[in-house]
Amino acid sequence: MAKRALRVAVFGGSFNPIHVGHLIVAEEAAERLGLDRVIFVPAGQPPHKGAEGMAPAAARLEMVRRAIAGNPRFAASDVEVRRPGKSFTVDTLGTLRKRLPAGTELFLVIGEDAAADLPGWREPGRIMELARPVVAAREGAARGAVARLRRMMPRGRGPETVAVRVDVSATDLRSRIASGRSVRYLVPEAARRVIERRGLYREGAR
Repeated sequence: MAKRALRVAVFGGSFNPIHVGHLIVAEEAAERLGLDRVIFVPAGQPPHKGAEGMAPAAARLEMVRRAIAGNPRFAASDVEVRRPGKSFTVDTLGTLRKRLPAGTELFLVIGEDAAADLPGWREPGRIMELARPVVAAREGAARGAVARLRRMMPRGRGPETVAVRVDVSATDLRSRIASGRSVRYLVPEAARRVIERRGLYREGAR
């Protein structure tokens, strides 16, 4: 009997900071798609975001690693943190594709906003050759973006959708921390301890 191909999803983002919404989306994608692994990839230098309010890449990677510890299906990669210059998804997927076993089914977990913007990313056609998009959104919220991606992809390789999203915003979390408000239960406890220890996102912190 032929061995089933490995199914792996890449979940990229600034994770500034990682929060419970990210973990819920990753777990739902893993359950729905029967994934063997979800690889969290914190961006080194996100191409579409400025450095203002961005925690150091090493700190964001540490938060991710601590937040996902204990889940055997989750892993973190430093591929973008270690790469100099801007972090482009097409480069990350190409690198990870070479590292994974031949025949691995690769998916790319993105939010509905990213799905709408994906056609404007570097080499969007190549991205969708390397990995099948998985759009995380409220039920029906990303129909337009999904339909647009479907028209760009080869027949039979349309994007998947994961109809789940917790309304937790990293921007709002940073604002809460800067003003001294609690983010307990919104940020995984292990990541929250990293924020406290490093003094991240405090007013005047760099």
